[in-house]
Amino acid sequence: MDPRNPHVVRFGVFELDTQSGELHRHGLRIRLPDQSFQILRLLLSRPAEVVTREELRQALWTSETFVDFDVGLNSAIRKLREALDDSPENPRFVETLPRRGYRFIAPVNSPAVDPARESETATETATPSRPGVRPGWIAGGLLLAATIAAFGVVYARGGFVRLRAGTAPAPIRSLVVLPFENLTGDAAQEYFVEAVSDALTTHLAQVEGLDVISRTSARQYKRPNKRLSAIGSELDVDAVLEGAVARSGERVRISAQLIHAATDRHLWAQDYDGELSHILTLQKRIASDVAAAVGHPPASSATSRRGRQTVHPEAYDAYLKGVKTLGSRRYEDFCTAVAYFEEAVARQPDFAEAHAALAQAQVQFLHVGPLSPRQTMPKAEAAARKALELDQTLAIAHRALGMVLTFFYWKWDEGEKEFQLARELSGGSDEASAAANLSLIRNGRFAEALAEAERARERDPRSFGAQVNVGSAYRATGQHDRAIAEFRRALEMNREPSRAHFQLGVTYVAMGHIDDAIRELEAAVGSPGARNSKVEAYLGYGYAVAGRALDARRILNTLESRRRDQYVSSFGIALIHDALGEKERAMAAFERAYEDRAVEFAQMSEYPAFTTIAPEPRFQALMRLVGLPR
Repeated sequence: MDPRNPHVVRFGVFELDTQSGELHRHGLRIRLPDQSFQILRLLLSRPAEVVTREELRQALWTSETFVDFDVGLNSAIRKLREALDDSPENPRFVETLPRRGYRFIAPVNSPAVDPARESETATETATPSRPGVRPGWIAGGLLLAATIAAFGVVYARGGFVRLRAGTAPAPIRSLVVLPFENLTGDAAQEYFVEAVSDALTTHLAQVEGLDVISRTSARQYKRPNKRLSAIGSELDVDAVLEGAVARSGERVRISAQLIHAATDRHLWAQDYDGELSHILTLQKRIASDVAAAVGHPPASSATSRRGRQTVHPEAYDAYLKGVKTLGSRRYEDFCTAVAYFEEAVARQPDFAEAHAALAQAQVQFLHVGPLSPRQTMPKAEAAARKALELDQTLAIAHRALGMVLTFFYWKWDEGEKEFQLARELSGGSDEASAAANLSLIRNGRFAEALAEAERARERDPRSFGAQVNVGSAYRATGQHDRAIAEFRRALEMNREPSRAHFQLGVTYVAMGHIDDAIRELEAAVGSPGARNSKVEAYLGYGYAVAGRALDARRILNTLESRRRDQYVSSFGIALIHDALGEKERAMAAFERAYEDRAVEFAQMSEYPAFTTIAPEPRFQALMRLVGLPR
């Protein structure tokens, strides 16, 4: 369908070709019976006006037609509403005026401009496309005046926002950005489309006074088969932002609309066109317009950067592929992601987001794979500092730097400051909150850690990471039974069973229930693709405490053998020797762990205390160097 066809009219996410009778939603054709189509066409020709029942009778049911008019009209209207996913009780499009007729209440826009055809006259920077008036129906000034009179249309930064008199919804304090629909015509471009909704989530999360559901939970509603009001109720949000993305060569069009969740009413809708090189600016502008539409000024950090950001299309493409690859949490995929990010910064050295993502990927190696902290953390630090040199508002870069300062340099106070900045700039994502909680727990601020973890889960109720963080916070407060219940909930999510079983095992160790701990740790080690030296070492410790020395030594042999070919943390090896009462071997392994800058020093709240080597002066001296209580 040619979007410049004068017979096409757009409203919300719909397009109606008045000549062919085809109705499309986000480019997908929707079946519309002929009489329903005729009614819709008549209503669209007179938006904001009442079309009486008598007018509909004369237009659709001639004197020669022998039908029950009321039954026929009601049936046609019902089918029209079904096609539009509309509701007679809370209409978004077709409003019923009892005994009088019907009125079309949504903004009506003229045909969109094809980004590919518009490229010759496009302005240098990406700007919102401004809805016009459909030619051939009614004079533009009259239609605009009628719309303003009927609805109170506010023009703000290139977008028309409909606020219907007397029916304005309650203030919007929370929203979710649903995954945008892919209108590129290429399923392989899904990662590009996902990046748009993810970016909008990130930017909107920075808006003060606006709670934004994290993308982890939002992704559960990709192509939902339920009404937006139901989604809003499940996520407990006031509004839903949905939209679609089309891409033609180096041009991109993003359509977005904001819906009041409880009533299904449109609050705001806008199309944006721009060059792909300005996609970062475009995404930030959309978020700013959404924030303005719901009465929240954009965060100061969101406006602190240079006015127009340009990005090399190939660099941006490599960056998005890297982000997409990071999601699997496998070592091989982290390596692939690093390669993508390195390609992105090589193509565009001032691409701050790519430097930040590279830092994050390098940090991830701390928890998976055969690389030592000394192999990865200096690279992570360099990438994070470069990202922050280019853009101080990047939460991901602050978090990565905080991880380096805390996990590698043991600069606890400096790391805590970076974590706090990351939490503030991200709106409290579960990753940032987890990092901040690490510092709170280390400093004995357990109540604050628990409150922060609970807030993060509220923002991201379907996030596995947020759920695990709540359990960890309860364990830190000594509420072990509640921690067990929270980790069981995480296990039921069936996302990362090895991690959930591990956390259960750690909790049972803290409770002194060693048999239960061994059961959970064995399940963690036995989970598919779960070979993790940290988990195996914890299981070896459990065997040693339970008096199963042969099993403990079997794990020790496995870890020592693996250590000859790749990095294996000596911290867990030291813990097993300590539990077996082998002081010299435990001390030697502990000293190796210190030299390797082992990640476990920053996670000692998750580990049982050393007992055999704790009185040793060498042990106490190392603990002083690390800056941890002895």
